[in-house]
Amino acid sequence: MNKIKGSPLLRNLVFILPALVVGLALFYAHLSIVQNGEDYNNAITFIDRLFDLYLALAITAVAFCVGRACARLLKVTFENLAEELSFSVMAGVGVIGLVVLGLGLAGLLSAIPIALMMLLLIALGWREGVRLITLLKEGIASATATKPRVALTILFAALVVILAARAMTPPHTPDEAIYHLSVTKQFVQQGRVFPVTDNWAGNMPFLVQMIYAICLIAKADIAAKLFSLILAVISSLALYGFCRRFLTRRAGVVAMFAFFAAGMVVEVAITARVDVSLAGMLFMAAYAMMAYFQSGERGWLYLSAMLAGFSLGIKYSAGIYILLLAVMYLTEGLLRRQPLIAVIKRGLIYTAIVLAISSPWFIKNLVWFGNPVYPFITGEVAEHSAGERRYFNVEDQLRLDAHFEKARKEMPSLVRSREIEMARAEGRRVERNPLRVWEYFTKPDAYNMAEDFHYPNYLFLFAPLMVFAARNRWLIWLAALSIAFFIATIQTSWIARLLLPIYPALTLMSAYAITELSDRADWGRLRPRISKAVLIPAIAVAAALVPTAVLSVVQSVNTNDLSFIKGDLSRSDYMKNFYYYPPSYFINHSTPENARVMMIGAQTCYDLDRDYVADVNWDSTEWRRRLVRTNSVEELNEDLKRSGITHVWVAYGLFTFVAEMGRENYPNFSGLPPHTNPDYKAQLMNWATLDLYSSRFLQPIYNDRFGNVIYRIK
Repeated sequence: MNKIKGSPLLRNLVFILPALVVGLALFYAHLSIVQNGEDYNNAITFIDRLFDLYLALAITAVAFCVGRACARLLKVTFENLAEELSFSVMAGVGVIGLVVLGLGLAGLLSAIPIALMMLLLIALGWREGVRLITLLKEGIASATATKPRVALTILFAALVVILAARAMTPPHTPDEAIYHLSVTKQFVQQGRVFPVTDNWAGNMPFLVQMIYAICLIAKADIAAKLFSLILAVISSLALYGFCRRFLTRRAGVVAMFAFFAAGMVVEVAITARVDVSLAGMLFMAAYAMMAYFQSGERGWLYLSAMLAGFSLGIKYSAGIYILLLAVMYLTEGLLRRQPLIAVIKRGLIYTAIVLAISSPWFIKNLVWFGNPVYPFITGEVAEHSAGERRYFNVEDQLRLDAHFEKARKEMPSLVRSREIEMARAEGRRVERNPLRVWEYFTKPDAYNMAEDFHYPNYLFLFAPLMVFAARNRWLIWLAALSIAFFIATIQTSWIARLLLPIYPALTLMSAYAITELSDRADWGRLRPRISKAVLIPAIAVAAALVPTAVLSVVQSVNTNDLSFIKGDLSRSDYMKNFYYYPPSYFINHSTPENARVMMIGAQTCYDLDRDYVADVNWDSTEWRRRLVRTNSVEELNEDLKRSGITHVWVAYGLFTFVAEMGRENYPNFSGLPPHTNPDYKAQLMNWATLDLYSSRFLQPIYNDRFGNVIYRIK
């Protein structure tokens, strides 16, 4: 009896029971508020924001339990609390994501199966839940043990609160509305994961989006954004844990704060995008491998393999980093004179784990499209239906050329004006050379795809100074991995956001350089005034972090974030701040419920409540599919009507946008022969053929200053 009374579970019921009661109360309130619709505003909606936060934290807690159980099975020994928390959560996120994918492929992506799955995971990992409570207690005690630590804890908490306020708003960045949430929403609506033919991105690895699916099932898309932010915070804790193991605690504190000094990290972390999550997962895969070589515990190596597999389930680009990890593994194994057979054997086990964990994403595409990395290599399908799968070919291009020539013949002056407009857009194209590293700092906007405030971390300028500090084997490896990843990535894309996987390493290098040099430097006459150079790292981090934090506050004020959180502003009124939402709102409220919309150039489809055919490819693949199977605009019109299309939403700005951005290193997802003279010819052809069709069969019913036009098919 005494044993039962003293059990860890019963001792922690004082925390568990109130949390469950609060969760049930918030869930009930959430369901009541959601029924009021997007035009509802009331102070009570603040409770809904609390539910969003609660749900994100609850998923994180379950992820910890699952991941900690995996670590226990692998017999991994953690050296510090930050290490234990970060690895457990990230490993758990991967496991939960795969389980949800399994349910989706089985057609069970709905509330009851997901709830049962989560309850089962909680039941299996309840002992780890007790450990989580203990860990949090110990973490709080450590973080408040001294006055300086209290001050640092308050500052970091304030930073997280600022970012959370921005995340606690409806999804409103284009990529969220284009595919991260729009495709996930389609999966949830149909209760299954299926081949997506009108949105190629929906067939990419979607591991983190499977967690977002849980949020969408609960009708809490804001929780998805908060969960993304939580993973960013977890990544920063992993940086601290790395420093506690391999460097110094002070470098860890600097790294924790410095991670958020990058506008790129902040702007992505507060959205339901996955690049920061990928960066954290890949870094921790490298971290775990380094811990294996330091400690000799094989569990660390296999944990690294798990994280690498999960990373490949987030984005294909993780494969580059994983290959580099393989190089590090072989090199370290041989340098340490480990038996060659043992190195090969463990390497094969590592590879098998990576492939087994990531394989579902490739296998489903192989079955559906005959291409495991669809739409890369083959491009998008021209036709995809039961028993038929066909890719674009040269004959299809000839059909498109014929349509274009017909438009040029019937509307010569209009087509010529389009050519002039596209040429002018090309004239505004920015010259880029991704190898000029300094340009990412001097003109960062040139390396962003129309994304505001995606700035690099200017503390990275201190990273090269690491060569003057005491050598650290693992930082040298991180530097080598980062350089190699950078060189490999810029061969395929100039977009700076794709370089986020090297940000954790660069953050550590910068933090180490700043702290070590500030300690070792001879400050001469400054010594009497600055007895210890502890202020130097603080000043450097503040100089980079404060502007980022202030910019976040300014953006939050400009978009009335607090008004929405408090309930003074309805969701629809808040979203009208963003250029792509008003057309969606118009369609939702001014077209029949049975309307079906075809999107051309208009890519942001998440907020549409009508059935639609998406367009997320620069080449407007769906429009070209229709063209290649018809011989005239009359046949095209009949084809659209047969498929139930009643309205067409065109964002004409995409055509000139492509000409201005340029297609260098942009994948040819259409599968058609790429046009190189000019490189925007596909957009010109789409524009011209659309002009010919719209002049005969479309009636405009909405337009705005951003180039959005909504047509009704006559």
